[in-house]
Amino acid sequence: MSTTQHATGTVWAQFGHRFAIAGKDGRFLADLGPKGAEKLGAEGLTPQPGDTVSVTGERKPSEIKVATLTLADGTVRVIDWPKKPDHDADGTPADPAAAIAAVEAAGYAVEGEPVRKPKHFEIVGAKGGARDTIHVTLEGRIRKTEAAKAPAEGKAPAGVKAPAGVKAA
Repeated sequence: MSTTQHATGTVWAQFGHRFAIAGKDGRFLADLGPKGAEKLGAEGLTPQPGDTVSVTGERKPSEIKVATLTLADGTVRVIDWPKKPDHDADGTPADPAAAIAAVEAAGYAVEGEPVRKPKHFEIVGAKGGARDTIHVTLEGRIRKTEAAKAPAEGKAPAGVKAPAGVKAA
């Protein structure tokens, strides 16, 4: 669950696209994102130590993802964050069936269900006596394969049910 956070204070450190502020409500790490920092830098508006700023954004466990930045002179800048890729390039929703089809077309026997990651699916598959974790883009293209981690002793891989008559651990 995300919450909106507002913080006002003085910048006491700046590193890359993040800066730290201290104010009456405590210390916060504010993240502008690489593109937001680049845009502000091009306008000569990058917050520097000693500047007073206000930020509003999405509160994450370790920082605030800045949506708006207000400088001491009242200048307000909106920081645009890229949309999370829950759709493929043409706007269609990401389809796990397309990912499974790509893995099967590459000659793998799929084990279990695809695991959705922010930019891809991970699918465990067996081929030639080896088990691999296959990374498949949201568009259904295999991006990378790596040796699958062995399941814990006596446990089936994630998403795989124990055979009939075998007690699951």
